[in-house]
Amino acid sequence: MNQFQPLTLADRALIESYLQEYPPEVSDLSFTNLYLWHFSRTIRFCEIAGALCIETTYPNQAPFLFFPVGGDKAQAIEKLIAHYRALNLPFCIHSLSENNKAELEALMPERFVFEHNRDRSDYIYETHSLIELKGRKFHKKKNHVNQFYENYPNYSYETLTEGNQQELLATWNAWFAQSEPTQSLTNEHIGICNAIAHFADLSFRCGIVRVGGEIVAFSLGEPLNKETAVIHIEKANIRYHGAYQVINQLFLKHEWSDYRFVNREEDLGIEGLRRAKLSYQPYCILDKYEASLKEG
Repeated sequence: MNQFQPLTLADRALIESYLQEYPPEVSDLSFTNLYLWHFSRTIRFCEIAGALCIETTYPNQAPFLFFPVGGDKAQAIEKLIAHYRALNLPFCIHSLSENNKAELEALMPERFVFEHNRDRSDYIYETHSLIELKGRKFHKKKNHVNQFYENYPNYSYETLTEGNQQELLATWNAWFAQSEPTQSLTNEHIGICNAIAHFADLSFRCGIVRVGGEIVAFSLGEPLNKETAVIHIEKANIRYHGAYQVINQLFLKHEWSDYRFVNREEDLGIEGLRRAKLSYQPYCILDKYEASLKEG
């Protein structure tokens, strides 16, 4: 079996070549997402039987895999099972969509036990619904947006370029310095800093909202598949009421209006985050499953 190798920025072209040929459903499988988080966990990949196989290992935990991309998946999985067995490690595949789950069951029937992971399931929205905010169900969101526009008529929107890259990085570092972060937020901070620093070498878009010239919000995302964009990061200065709702709206309006759907990733089981994501009225929740080998 080919050896796993650590993910680096230089691997973007190879990994994106697979993802472009076999567009994913789940938010986990995009190069920017993998790059954002590879500073806080070990992310490795290899090619087996023409398939891209990605492994993730959190500190002090056993590794897990994502569903192979392309190639002969059954052959790749069989080789990976043997590889993990030789290392006396459990074999697990995480973030399987319903379609991935059905494909795995068809390829290797009765071999796996599946567990639904609600905390990791993705929130899918209709892009134009989040831009237009029409109807009673978006009344509160629309009020926040309107208040922002009324209070800050000197707002502006722009995209990330080499001209504002260092300013955005400095702004984000200043916001983070004033926070009381958890380890997870610290890991996210490191990923954001490196993504902004290397944005010219990555394939994401980043939108910025200013008030009176001051950066008050930013968001970054990228295409996931032909119909769906995925939003990885959304940050705002909470001193500016409505800034989160406005960056959500304007980023979609200026960058992603030609995509039918937007994937805003998972809530991680965080109660406040779940309420916030549900309040935007998802089109659906993309269920994700974890597969482990049956014993015996």
